[in-house]
Amino acid sequence: MSTTSSLSYVVAEAASKQVVLHQSPGRYLLSAGLAGALIAVVLTVSLKLGQVFLAGGAAGYYIPTAGFFGVALASIIFCKLELFTSNVMYFAVGALSGRCRACSLARSWVMVYSGNLLGILLFVHVYAGAGGMGVLPQDHLLFNVVAHKIHATAGEIFWKGVLCNWIICLAVWVPLRMTGDVARLLMVLFLVFVFFFSGFEHSIANMAFFALAFLHAMPGLDAAGVLHNLIPATLGNIAGGALGVGLVVYLLERHTLSE
Repeated sequence: MSTTSSLSYVVAEAASKQVVLHQSPGRYLLSAGLAGALIAVVLTVSLKLGQVFLAGGAAGYYIPTAGFFGVALASIIFCKLELFTSNVMYFAVGALSGRCRACSLARSWVMVYSGNLLGILLFVHVYAGAGGMGVLPQDHLLFNVVAHKIHATAGEIFWKGVLCNWIICLAVWVPLRMTGDVARLLMVLFLVFVFFFSGFEHSIANMAFFALAFLHAMPGLDAAGVLHNLIPATLGNIAGGALGVGLVVYLLERHTLSE
């Protein structure tokens, strides 16, 4: 896409999301729920894949885990589902352009965040009925990752959240400037790999990590540890998406909206 059409596209999408938000809130929530469920199911496969390599003693066990997780965001982008992290960028640009109201921005973020969580919890409930991942060893990859997330400082979590959604929103924006579905798909996968492999904090993916850890009775995990991570991670995601990408790109390209 050209510079003009990429910014115009995001503004138009934000305006379209606002219409659905007000006219069909049930459909909006359902879209967010499906996005959350996709995050959870792909994360489950990613963890099982990584565990195979970890159990085999492979030093690069986290590479396949990070590489496969991009399937989730690619599916969400191409199906135009509502994911909190990318939604932050869309509505920030929509508000800056004047096409979206501030109250719609706040309402959208709350509804999408809640819908993503509901989708994750529903998937994990069904997954529990299917036996989950079985009895996990104490050194399982899931437990190792979650332990790092709840024991990091709030400041570290916040800045990792900023970096995460800066990259995630670039994974949404950059493909708009490209032609060809294969090229766009590869760019999404590569950028998602960057954030996941780096250990940055994605609030919605973290919800899935915690839900799966609770399902498999991770020792020492409690609500306080979850909130210690999710609050700064969410705030960081908002800053990274709304300011790091939304505001910056809008300031760089706003002149194209009048062309």
